Amino acid sequence: KSAAGVDRVRDLARDADVLIENMRPGKLERLGLDPASLLEANPRLVVLRLTGFGQTGPLAHDPGFATTAEAMSGLSAIMGEPDRGPSLPPIAITDEVSGLAGALAVMIALRYADHGGAGQVVDVSLLESIFQILGPLPAAWDSLGYLQERLGSGLPYSVPRGTYLAKDGRWIAVSTSAESVARRVLQVVGLDDPTLGTFEARYANREQIEDRLRQWVASRDSHVAIEELRAADAAVAPVLDMAEVATNSHFLARQALESVDNVTMQAPIARMSRTPGRIRHAGVVVVPPDSGWNPR
Repeated sequence: KSAAGVDRVRDLARDADVLIENMRPGKLERLGLDPASLLEANPRLVVLRLTGFGQTGPLAHDPGFATTAEAMSGLSAIMGEPDRGPSLPPIAITDEVSGLAGALAVMIALRYADHGGAGQVVDVSLLESIFQILGPLPAAWDSLGYLQERLGSGLPYSVPRGTYLAKDGRWIAVSTSAESVARRVLQVVGLDDPTLGTFEARYANREQIEDRLRQWVASRDSHVAIEELRAADAAVAPVLDMAEVATNSHFLARQALESVDNVTMQAPIARMSRTPGRIRHAGVVVVPPDSGWNPR
């Protein structure tokens, strides 16, 4: 906020490819670092402005938090059990999705600038980033008046689908994404009923089917249930907690976890053959003082 600090940022921006800021709209301008003047000094600069609600609109100057975006986007309304209230994601999914959206937009802007175009301002909000992942739900409401209900782990377009407790106390997740798969799974669990042969019939009899699958899984150890359901080509897997992820053979074979500066974290997602990514340092780890967790 000092004059020397503002001058330093302005000097950096003259030679930079990208400037990223996530203050409330107008704060950058009040500091004397408005994007128009930065772009005048560096016409190829890409300025990413990541906020809660975007640079315009009635809520633009409200505090931006993931929770408010999740509540207002429609996501919270469809999360949770049918007989309970709406839920919020137990992880910072909105922050993660918004970061990915911002990174993708910046790469597009950089490519445009590199191929003879100019720099530009990129406006990304938490609200619209998480709203985007709701896929067809806006169209379903507009065209059909359809509002998705809270279904717990269920999906309206896949019956059966959910998490189920096995005899050995382990949970498994099951989904039947194709018509033929759903029919085979129903045969496996003893619901070989021709009246359930269509999606419409399964949708109308969701509770009957889900109850049967719950009972079937509960009568078997998890590895037995998984083996039988895999034979029917169902999407089925054990529900792993983070301790199990850390020792899982597939995660280990893929080297999906890395330790950098004595901090364990996820490896880069994309495995690029010519330009492989790497984690150079751990960055900053913020730990609540009363958590009892020590990253070292």
